[in-house]
Amino acid sequence: MLAAYGDPARRRALRERVRHAARTDLTDGELDDLAARIFGFGVLQPLLDDDAVTDVLVNAADEVFIERDGALVRTDTRFERSDEITELAHRIAAGVGRELTLERPFVDARMRDGSRANAVIAPIGGPSISIRKFRRMSLPLAGRAPSWTAAGAISEGAARLLADAVAARANILIAGATGSGKSTLLRSLAALIPGDERLVVIEDTNELVLPHPHVVHLEVMTGRESAVGIADLVANALRMRPDRILVGEVRTPLEASALLDALTTGHDGAMTTAHAGSASGAMVRLELLLARAGDSSPGAIERHVRSAFDLVVHLARRGHARLVDEIAAIDDGVLRSLYEQPNATVGVLPTKLRRRLG
Repeated sequence: MLAAYGDPARRRALRERVRHAARTDLTDGELDDLAARIFGFGVLQPLLDDDAVTDVLVNAADEVFIERDGALVRTDTRFERSDEITELAHRIAAGVGRELTLERPFVDARMRDGSRANAVIAPIGGPSISIRKFRRMSLPLAGRAPSWTAAGAISEGAARLLADAVAARANILIAGATGSGKSTLLRSLAALIPGDERLVVIEDTNELVLPHPHVVHLEVMTGRESAVGIADLVANALRMRPDRILVGEVRTPLEASALLDALTTGHDGAMTTAHAGSASGAMVRLELLLARAGDSSPGAIERHVRSAFDLVVHLARRGHARLVDEIAAIDDGVLRSLYEQPNATVGVLPTKLRRRLG
């Protein structure tokens, strides 16, 4: 029910149900509060309805923080008691078919609208809730504000390099920490893919709403007996006549193995994201995931990873700003930095990349 409450039409219908069920007349404000308490996120609902808010963080009943426009601030929002946080945490878990128990007193839930919620209860801590809202923002790579170049997040030359790489069907890995803008940049680059190409997008939850006319979305299906993971979907995508495969994020050994196998067998123009602190760290992370899969020797793993991608783009947060911190090319198995903040110039392209870009 929590996910459905975000839909305006659904919310109006639920408010009417509450109005008819109430035994007394309610003001519009009282009706909104009661409907949010029953079907939504209670006192947090106004914060989640604020388009400028990206994160809602509940540390305690009287400690509710939000991130708005890149700044973390404390709000006046309060729960009446800690039990309300625990009740909301249980409802969040139930909304994605899970339970919070003494044996597993935490849950990481992806809501149907793409938002992510993490809840923790006793005995390990809390009760606390962290919600990252899903933003369907498509930010142009270059041009007038709002765009990456207009915000100073990337130079004009580096933006042209990425645009040329997309047009030339380079395989691109986008890396960065949580909240650094990986998904936003992936959408920006996907917007540059020619409209006559077929994209297959693979994700945990459908959140990469792409400005492209020919997109097929595949989503992970959870379940103890009938789970379908990203690795399964990558294998299936190869049979769907894709021009490009976009994977929301690579996290596990099986996912890394399946994606790299696809990229090294002729499926160019792919893009994916990974958590890493630098461009070189992204390579190390993928190598570590493959090592955990136990398929190959360390030397073969390194060659496999470095033959799969043409460019690695690392994003970082500097204060309130999100920016393209580094762009590196892979040349004969060696990662060569082409662009780093705060420099605006792009270095000399290695031979392999120059040939691909034509």
